[in-house]
Amino acid sequence: MRPTLLCLSSALFHIAGTVFPALGCVDVALVLAVDGSDSVDEGEYRFQTSSIATAFRDKAVLHAMKGAGIVAVSAVFWGDGQLPSQELDWVVVNRGEGAEFFARKIETNLRAVYGNTDIGNGIWAALDRLSSSDLCARRSVIDISGDGRETLGPKRENVISLHHARRRAKEMRVTINGLAISDDGGDLARYYAGHVVLGSDAFVMHINKYADYSVAIRKKLVAELSYGASGYFAFDEAR
Repeated sequence: MRPTLLCLSSALFHIAGTVFPALGCVDVALVLAVDGSDSVDEGEYRFQTSSIATAFRDKAVLHAMKGAGIVAVSAVFWGDGQLPSQELDWVVVNRGEGAEFFARKIETNLRAVYGNTDIGNGIWAALDRLSSSDLCARRSVIDISGDGRETLGPKRENVISLHHARRRAKEMRVTINGLAISDDGGDLARYYAGHVVLGSDAFVMHINKYADYSVAIRKKLVAELSYGASGYFAFDEAR
């Protein structure tokens, strides 16, 4: 029996793709944290969601999910920390079965986030999902993507700093991987490497334009699900 199945007294019994109040124990708990701040226009936002949905139908990603075992996957769409983040319920994917259900949830999701690029709040929302009392996981991963640095300025009410969010992630032993979209020409990959990602197996994937997002998110998911391979992807281009 897998060690993860010993976390709780009850094992996972479910119809593939069905969301359960009691998640139980999984091999990987993965939260996609997607940038919905004002720097992301409507076309870019829809391209992100359609690309994620396509990725969960991709043969290579499905193969990686089958190899990973039982995967709980969720998503948060983040922007201004003074506004609520948008969150999708957990979906249990058992050796690839159920990925289509999650893909449909992503592609039918309507945007409800805007404002500042408050990366810390995005990570914090993902950590809240991972801290569910109904969930235990052998590995917990946040897959965060964005096209800008954390918004700096006067302290704002209810806005959690990136520093505090990373400290909580470290305490929870959560890996944070990044997909940096440097469409403004800046060195966002280096910023993500130094200030966003976290963990001994963490990595940054770097693209220069949104057009490469579709390829990048597929490669990123394969790397995250194929535990032990992620170190080779630091500063990797999407193509």
